[in-house]
Amino acid sequence: MFACNIDSFLENELVKIRDYFYKMMANFPNASFKKMLEERKEWLPPVYISDEVIVIPKANGPFDKQLGKSLKKGYSVFIYHKAVKEYCRTFHLDNEYECVLSMVLAHEFFHSLHRIWDERAFLQDASPRTGISMERKHQLTESLADYFAFSWLESNADGDYAKVAQHRKSLWQEYTFANWPYSAALVFVNNPNKFFEILELLKLKPAMANSSFYYRSSENS
Repeated sequence: MFACNIDSFLENELVKIRDYFYKMMANFPNASFKKMLEERKEWLPPVYISDEVIVIPKANGPFDKQLGKSLKKGYSVFIYHKAVKEYCRTFHLDNEYECVLSMVLAHEFFHSLHRIWDERAFLQDASPRTGISMERKHQLTESLADYFAFSWLESNADGDYAKVAQHRKSLWQEYTFANWPYSAALVFVNNPNKFFEILELLKLKPAMANSSFYYRSSENS
């Protein structure tokens, strides 16, 4: 399945994902974000392969196991490869296993850099006074990361990457009305500039990110 071992694949893939991230985020005109990127120009998160299987309680999406995770400590990334393999079997993507791994890695890489820039977006500090619930914050952070992963897949010349991108988009469409957090990424497919708007508002004015995103989601439903 691999031309090289999984660690080497993820190491090489991560460098490509980082390069794409810088290219995509060059369109984000936020001074503090640009400063953060300049300070971490060559930075890559530590990546760990884990055998752990984490079941998502009360999962309302198409798959009930966690594929990856970004941690605050060291901004490290965990890839739950057993869950990734099961995901591939479930959705008949066995031949695209490497591409699915790349999707998960891109998603978690985005989380890591987003967390460095805006840790509050991931904190359990939401209250009625902030104008945004924890559920909504989770939806926004997950949809931002999933859209980045989708964009990374679509940018790749390999047709298998595009196949996984379209697979992911089809899941967003299918589970929109189930309130699956990742499905909200469809808003950005229809309006890419909204991605940057929500990313900035989530840091500076969370309540406005909530209302702006809710309005746009309603338009696209």
